[in-house]
Amino acid sequence: MLSKQLLFRLAIILFMISIVGLLIFKVDTLSVDVTKSSIQARMEPVFFIDGKSAETHIKYEIVDPMVKVLDSGDISIKSHITLLSGLDQKWGSMAFTAKVAFQEKDNSFYLQIPGKVEIKIRGKSSSDADFKLWGKNVEPLLTSITAQLNRFLFTKDIFALSGSELRVQAISLAIREVNKTDDGIKIVLDVDQGIFVIIVYFAMLLAAFIFACGYFFVGGAVGFKDPTKMLFIDPKKIEKKIVK
Repeated sequence: MLSKQLLFRLAIILFMISIVGLLIFKVDTLSVDVTKSSIQARMEPVFFIDGKSAETHIKYEIVDPMVKVLDSGDISIKSHITLLSGLDQKWGSMAFTAKVAFQEKDNSFYLQIPGKVEIKIRGKSSSDADFKLWGKNVEPLLTSITAQLNRFLFTKDIFALSGSELRVQAISLAIREVNKTDDGIKIVLDVDQGIFVIIVYFAMLLAAFIFACGYFFVGGAVGFKDPTKMLFIDPKKIEKKIVK
């Protein structure tokens, strides 16, 4: 037969387990730090982009990336570009601003260009209204370069969650914000733990229910007295002794 003492102990153990679960595993946000030097190191050895715009027939080669973290937390990358039209060549720079994106299937962060790249040749920028290359509109060229760069960046993660940085009970992670730090960026993620949180709170409610059942419905008496004589100490008696 169930005794008050047994139910009280079971409720306390269950409640303590659920509290420990909340303290250790329950998280609303998760943050990681990524240094600028690590992003630079990921880009430098493999950053060689070459291709051709089908509309303008202009070829391009992009090398030597330089990474910079903006105050907004976005990543700015500037590199050298060589443009070729037939036997004619032009040299200049190419720059773009990328945002940090998160890929859930591999728990990794990537860079993504939301706009278009910018080209500068001899002090003139592709953002200028009258900018042309060999008399041709550069918009198709910029679109081609941007698309190729986005495909490239999606294959080079700047950071991957693993070990203690990865909350395995999270069913969904999403970027809340990206902030600039002294040596790079800090990425803050929203964590959705789904059924895990429901189970923990259910365990807490179950502990309260078991305690209430033991207090009100077991043993034929309401309170902490245990008719089974299992030496369960009544807290009321302890308080009376302290008062005396």
